[in-house]
Amino acid sequence: MEIKTHKPRLLFLTLLITIGLFACKKEIVSTNGYERPVVEGFLVPGKSVLVKVYYQKYLDDTISYGFPITGLKLNISDGGKTIELTESSSGSYTYADTNFVAPNKSYALSFDYNNTTVSSKTTVPSKPENFVASDSLQQVPVFSFGSTPETFVPVTLSWTNTSSGYYLMVIKNMETSRTSLNPRNSSSYRDTELTLGQVSSYQTRQMMFNYLGRHQLILFHINKEYVDALNNNGGSSLNLTDPYTNVNNGLGIFTAMQADTLQMRVYQ
Repeated sequence: MEIKTHKPRLLFLTLLITIGLFACKKEIVSTNGYERPVVEGFLVPGKSVLVKVYYQKYLDDTISYGFPITGLKLNISDGGKTIELTESSSGSYTYADTNFVAPNKSYALSFDYNNTTVSSKTTVPSKPENFVASDSLQQVPVFSFGSTPETFVPVTLSWTNTSSGYYLMVIKNMETSRTSLNPRNSSSYRDTELTLGQVSSYQTRQMMFNYLGRHQLILFHINKEYVDALNNNGGSSLNLTDPYTNVNNGLGIFTAMQADTLQMRVYQ
């Protein structure tokens, strides 16, 4: 189980991915004589559809994304209905109807790029079931040099996971004016992200919380393809390998998820 922090991004509910996961080799890889496009798409029920497509970036690029690929015609089918996305900004393709993505349905993405069909499929997982906490309050002991701090008493979070699904959690502080638990903390605000794996419960840890006040605990039911992408980021500069992708004739990730949210107040 991994705990890490990240800056909020404009991906599903300001959540996840640092697209450095998809940084490629020093020399751009080609398939059948064309450069593979990078796809980033997350389907969430009740949210509009957004798929980004951009060129592969060189390893020594300082930009977060490659340059956007414009002028594409992206289609997504749910097996009964096919929609065409609109390019709302360079390389960003959207569909505004929030009713299109539904739980437990499968979706297929496709578009033509350099006379080659790029495609991917994903299934929307079920919403987390019976997500509850043993307490809505979390006390974090005050730390001071020269004294023995109180023992941190964890809150137990649990949910039903009879299908051995994969889960990820994000902890968001909801205060407008934030009070850091560490007076020496001078860094900017970061959410806390926890890759949980195939579990059905989790006990809070003191390191999860950096601020006092109201928090949202957002539990995401995610697909294995997303777990594989998180676990395989393409190696290091000393051992370059292609990153994981579920996009045929491309790179990146096209996946889906659902979330449930609990409220918690952290105090000292």
